[in-house]
This record gives sequence, C-alpha cells and structure tokens, in this order.
Amino acid sequence: MTIDILNTYYMLGLWRGLSPVPSFFKDRYFPTAPTDIYDSDKVLVEYQEGDTQMAPFMVERAEPIKVGRQGYEIHEYAPTMIANKRMLTLDDLKERGFGEAILSNSTEEQRAARYAMEDLAVLDRRLSRTEEYLCAQTLLNNGFSVNEMVDKDNIGNVATVQFYDANKGNDGLYTIGAGYKWDDNGITWAKVVATVRAMCRGLSQRGLPHTDLLVGIDAIDALLAMDEFKALVDKNSGIQISGGVEAQLSEYDGVTFYGQINFGGYKLNVISVDEQYANSLGVMTNYFPKNSIAVTAPGAGHLMYAKVTQIVNQQFQTIADKRVPRLFIDERHDTRELWLRARPFAAPKNYSPWVVANNIVT
Repeated sequence: MTIDILNTYYMLGLWRGLSPVPSFFKDRYFPTAPTDIYDSDKVLVEYQEGDTQMAPFMVERAEPIKVGRQGYEIHEYAPTMIANKRMLTLDDLKERGFGEAILSNSTEEQRAARYAMEDLAVLDRRLSRTEEYLCAQTLLNNGFSVNEMVDKDNIGNVATVQFYDANKGNDGLYTIGAGYKWDDNGITWAKVVATVRAMCRGLSQRGLPHTDLLVGIDAIDALLAMDEFKALVDKNSGIQISGGVEAQLSEYDGVTFYGQINFGGYKLNVISVDEQYANSLGVMTNYFPKNSIAVTAPGAGHLMYAKVTQIVNQQFQTIADKRVPRLFIDERHDTRELWLRARPFAAPKNYSPWVVANNIVT
C-alpha cells in the first residue's frame, strides 16, 4: 500500500511523532488537557475567586447554614491564528541536504520525504516559541496584547485580552514601595522577605496556591549579592526537596532552581528565568523581564486550542488539534509549500492566580 506522506492527517501524525520543544511557561503553568482542545471556533474561559471562609460551629440539632455558591465568570473568545510556512523547490531536491553524505544515493523522492519531516519540525518550534510568549505575557500582564499580521510587513488588528476588571484594578500586579528595590542602597534581607511575603499573602487571602517565586536574571543577581540569600542557597545545595523540582526544570535552557526558601513563613521554590527568543528584528529578548519577579503555582493557567477549518481537495476539512498542517502544490513551477497553523489561547484557571512585581531592580 502506498502512503501519501503529504496527506493532511498523515502529516499530523508526523507532527505528533516529533519530540516536543521544552517550553517552561507553557509546560509548568499553562498545560493543555484533552478538554482544552475545542472543536469550535471559540473557547470558553471560566474562572472564580478562591475560597478562604470557615464552616461555622453549630448547635448539635440545628440545621446547617447554607453556603452560597461562589460567583464565577465565563467568557467566550475566538483565539487568534498563529501560522508560518516553508517552501520546497525542485532545486532544493537536487542539492545535497544538510547532514547528508557527500556521495549520497538519495533520490528526489527520498529527499522530499525527509524535508517534510524537517520542515514540520522547524515550523513547530517557531509556533512553540509563540505559544511560550503568549503564556508568559498572560502571566505577566494578567492578559495579553498581540499584533495580528496581514503579511510580513503589515499589522492587521491588535488583539487585546485582560482577565481582570479594569474598574477594580489588576490584582495580579504588586507595586514596589520606595526603598524596597533589591539594588537600593541600604536594602536588607528583611525588606526582600517583606516584599515576597506581601505578594504571597495577596494570593493566600484569596485561597490560591503560591509555591513558585520566578525571578528575572538581573533580580537574581541582586539576590545573590546578599549574604543571607547565598547562605540559604548553600544550605539547600545538594538536598533533594520539593518533589524533585530541580529534576523537573533541568530540561529548560536558562531556567535555574535555587532551592526552597522560607520568606517569612511562605516556602517558595526560587526559580530564575533567562529563556530567550529572537524578536522580529532578530534581537534576543527575554520571555520574562530581567528586573521582574512573580509568585504563582504550577497549573495556575491552561493553554486551549480552537479548531482550524480549511479546504482540501475542494472539500471543507475541520481539525481540532494543537497543530494543523496544510499543503499547496504548484506543478507549473515545481514547488511545494507547507503551512503549519494553530489557534492557541492562554487563560488563568482562577481569578488572578499570580502576582507580579516589575522593576524590582533599577
């Protein structure tokens, strides 16, 4: 039986066989469950406040006091599209490919099959970086704003989403007080602890978990300049704690686990983040700002996907998945163009399940 490697569903199978690209924010804080993939044009975002109230003491024969249901919000969004493509020409097939033996016996057909896998991998890595950016922006801003491009040079729309009531303010943002920046003259470990503890308390008072302290690369340098922090890190050195957090984070380039530190009664996994991507100008840029910190917990958000509909062989084809490949063949010019698309949407699971402090260092 002949297998058409360029069939949409076969290419989808090839993509599923690729090794996933490590993406710290997406994997740890915005995982995707099977129920997060929607066979529709829109996704549902619902979240509610945490619960911190106690059950009342009652007279033995009295009826229990009714507990009202917590209010929650539900919103419907149409995720924006992310996409890129790669072209294969007849000239590409006639040349020796990268890593191919100099005196190779590979045919054009064999090279075409290999290029299909390579192109899928390249396009997938680029989509994964965009998803990582989307997740990081959602955590940092309690929402996101992205440019929807018409083509390489022109912006169509600006898609903006926020997961808080602008009239009430952003509960996910903590303002640093005067004299509390970590590189101020006279800064003390006690002030550092006070800042982090206040951020944790903001989550704790709303019944939300707080296990991770994310630290930008400049902010971690300021911490490492403090003798108290270095002593705590040295004390934890070589000790396996927190359910193997260090092992969990070892695959992420630029992500470092410094141990579990007690900040005034709140034990947090201290994690510095120096993940980078090349922006539209080719400049290496940090996903997480160098001078910011954040307190949150794994699984605080989730990454959802809406379906993609396209026409293949003159028939409408709808695919609900994380990636949707598409192929165009131009027989007149002997070219083949492979597209890879997705419609992701990052959102919190609870109302403001993270707290971010910007400009913690100058």
